[in-house]
Amino acid sequence: MANLCSQNTLNCSDNGQCGVNITSNTTYCNCDPCHEGSVCELLIGWQSQIDTTYVYLVVSIVGLFVSLLNNILGLELFIGCGRVRRTNCGIYLIVYSILSMLSSILFAVNQSVQYYLEKIPKSDLSHYPAYQCYFAKIGYNTLVYACIWLSACIAVERGIIITWNSKTNATRWRPICSIIFLSVVACGSITPMIIYKCDWGDIPSLQTARLILVWFNTVAGLSTYIFAILLSLISFARRIGRYGTDDGSFIKTYLKLFYSHLSIFIPPIAYAVGYIPYTVTYSTVPSTQYYFECGISIVEFIVKVLIESLQGVPPVLTWLLFIYPSKVYMTEYYMNTWSGQRLARIVMFFRENHEKKHNVCPTTMDLINDERSRLNWSRFMMTGTGLIMSPRRELTQMPVRPVEG
Repeated sequence: MANLCSQNTLNCSDNGQCGVNITSNTTYCNCDPCHEGSVCELLIGWQSQIDTTYVYLVVSIVGLFVSLLNNILGLELFIGCGRVRRTNCGIYLIVYSILSMLSSILFAVNQSVQYYLEKIPKSDLSHYPAYQCYFAKIGYNTLVYACIWLSACIAVERGIIITWNSKTNATRWRPICSIIFLSVVACGSITPMIIYKCDWGDIPSLQTARLILVWFNTVAGLSTYIFAILLSLISFARRIGRYGTDDGSFIKTYLKLFYSHLSIFIPPIAYAVGYIPYTVTYSTVPSTQYYFECGISIVEFIVKVLIESLQGVPPVLTWLLFIYPSKVYMTEYYMNTWSGQRLARIVMFFRENHEKKHNVCPTTMDLINDERSRLNWSRFMMTGTGLIMSPRRELTQMPVRPVEG
């Protein structure tokens, strides 16, 4: 057999190995996983060693459960608590949470159908391409961009509150007008896609319009974020100039203000971390090369999956991004929601056990502290904090306190 290969003029290219068919007594080229053809002359661009569809199906299911948990907990606060529901940020967050859940559901359904079609090619889902266009390419992308816009609007609203001490429940015309405007822009953007059923590859004008809309939504949302952040940072400097510094240090006082309002900057940072790595990675890949090219290593595949999946993380973690970093929202959550009250009991239970483990021989002061800790929960549920119970104080989400000079 070795002599048959050596005598044959068949020249296998690209590391192809000569093989012998014993039955027909002929030779052939045994190609590597990234080449095909009679002499391995054809390059396979997309990798087939790893089941990418199955990986993204798992990612979508995990993301769906996390999204439902975070957004349901968020809606319990945003809708159930009147002090939050009446604010501009509260209206934005209600719509944001609903759209986030819908986007996660659409993504999971799309990945499930894709996996089903690959496992059962001759299934009854002959009309799936239309559903993929409407629910995946149009529906999911529209909802994700809407979440970016709403998050940017929340950042602007917070910047307005800090800069001009605007009352959050004085009027709700800003979020209503903004949501109507975003709805009109979204409907105008998706109408050509619906008419032509996402066939932008064969229609140059539609492909150009799609590219313009993608860049508009990305750049405009990013610019809105930058404007809101600059608005907040400038207001910090103005506050210091008006009320003075702490211990005569401008930088120290500025950092204290920044840290006390860190919850403002967490959502923009989360969106930046989610989109910038994928944008940089995708832009560095040549146009003739696939994102998951053939011959990719396991480590590189995992890294690229994580980078691409980061784009869907901010809408999934609504509770962690908007509620948990805020002391005001967390206090409202503990006091006015069913899940918050149960969570507060669990946290206090573990804190008491942790303190008891570190106090082997309790003193009189320890016994007094234990009695205080027993009363802590009832006092918390009855009175809350002075910020929330004060009838004259607005729920601004980020009150800026004067710095004592």
